[in-house]
Amino acid sequence: MNRSIGSRGIIVKALTGLVSGAIAGAAMSAAYQTYGARRDRRRFPPPGRTVDVGGRRIHLWIAGTGSPSVVIVPGLGEPGLNWAALLPELAVESSVVLYDRAGLGWSDPCPWSGTALGAARDLRRALDGAGIVPPYVLVGHSAGGNIVRLFAAEKPDAVAAVVLVDSSHPEQIRLLHGTRVAITREMLRSRLTPLGLRRLAFDAGWSDRARCEAEARRLPAKLLSTRIAFDLSDRQRRAELREAAAAITVNPWQVRRRAPSLGPIPLTVISSCPDEPLGADVEAIAEQRRFYSVWSPLQADLTRLSSNAEHVVAEHAGHHIHRDRPELVVKVILDHLQRARTEARRDR
Repeated sequence: MNRSIGSRGIIVKALTGLVSGAIAGAAMSAAYQTYGARRDRRRFPPPGRTVDVGGRRIHLWIAGTGSPSVVIVPGLGEPGLNWAALLPELAVESSVVLYDRAGLGWSDPCPWSGTALGAARDLRRALDGAGIVPPYVLVGHSAGGNIVRLFAAEKPDAVAAVVLVDSSHPEQIRLLHGTRVAITREMLRSRLTPLGLRRLAFDAGWSDRARCEAEARRLPAKLLSTRIAFDLSDRQRRAELREAAAAITVNPWQVRRRAPSLGPIPLTVISSCPDEPLGADVEAIAEQRRFYSVWSPLQADLTRLSSNAEHVVAEHAGHHIHRDRPELVVKVILDHLQRARTEARRDR
């Protein structure tokens, strides 16, 4: 009997020690994360303008001058920074705006953020507040395509053209089996990652994962450190989780209901190439073929949004076409600028 009681006591002590260690580790992680986030805010001030949209501030990275203004809305959980490599070429021709949605990049968080409709309305308020007048050439990548569609549906007279870059489609969650599960799994994985410990590992040189992730985005070298700071930010992670949750729940319904058409607004759909080889990985090739058997028809279907649409398939490009084929994306945007200016001169 005494031996049994003694064994239970050892187990209880061991469990108590494990729990205490976990609590101490969590406290350490939280403390270091708070310190690191404050340090990063001092090191990386916003390069653009922060505009009040009703008690919160939205960051717009603005370059160049001219009209129409090119307004770029990045994909799910991505700040405008991820499109910075395209700024120099575009800014030579016109005004360009990179949009940080609530909680992403340098924009203030918002407890009810994440929906495409909310992001579209934040963008409208921010553009108005910054004095960036229409017309706009709207560029939406991936989930940003939903935001662009909703913006155009609410302010069609302000939109000169729309470019959808491998854009989300309202039916993709229903048709791409496993997408909802995959997003949910990634949300849980992200939520369970202790960012403070990950930050400490990076700062101490024990892990280079954050740098590898930033470099994979093919950013200009001077922006890598800023992107790493975003990747290690709990504010950024919370915003990503809200956007991911909205992507599999309310966003498809909002887009179907509020933005079924772009009418006569000029539209170019740029979609990724289904024929890019993946080496000798048979399973990966089969999965890619299954994916594109649904994705390619959805991309083609997006051209039905406008009576003035064209479809461009970007050869040698995956989902992030602005990284793989930036020259193609720039050309499409500049073509729309030229057409819009020609139309404006004709209407005078």
